[in-house]
Amino acid sequence: SSSSAASDVYKRQTMEDAPGLQRIASNPKVIKYLPDDPLSLEEVKDIIIWSIGCHKRNTKGKIEKLNLSILERGTNELIGWCGLGPADWDQTQTEIYYTLAAEHWGKGIATEAASALRNYALNTLEQKNLVGIVAVENTASNNVLKKLGMVYKERLETVPKGCDPCFIGQNLYALKA
Repeated sequence: SSSSAASDVYKRQTMEDAPGLQRIASNPKVIKYLPDDPLSLEEVKDIIIWSIGCHKRNTKGKIEKLNLSILERGTNELIGWCGLGPADWDQTQTEIYYTLAAEHWGKGIATEAASALRNYALNTLEQKNLVGIVAVENTASNNVLKKLGMVYKERLETVPKGCDPCFIGQNLYALKA
């Protein structure tokens, strides 16, 4: 099947992305699947500043956080974000994550982004334990992780102290390099 996603652009987040990211993260359809409540523009800007610092410290074998904006080629419209980072529930594992504006769901964009991240994590950053976690009812996102070659492990039953309990009850997938 053909996909418009093959031509989308991924870039490190900058302050100019803040309004678009905040708009996507405030949509009730999207929020339903995110760990955070709707974020203010200032909170989004703080995350971007933190991300920029993390990017400078990412090295082979150790990633602090890689937050990328997804831009639609041609329009350069910000249509989502994706990234890699230590899993909140297990810091020894590297989580692949992605979020799209609701109007761009179902076009293969998340699969394309997650595939690019998987390849970058394995080949460039030499990460070993890649994982993804998704809401049980989010069929499309469950399918994205399966398309990456990830295997369903379990529904997460517990999280360590200090970890957001929002992950409890979600489907955990893993890809062993």
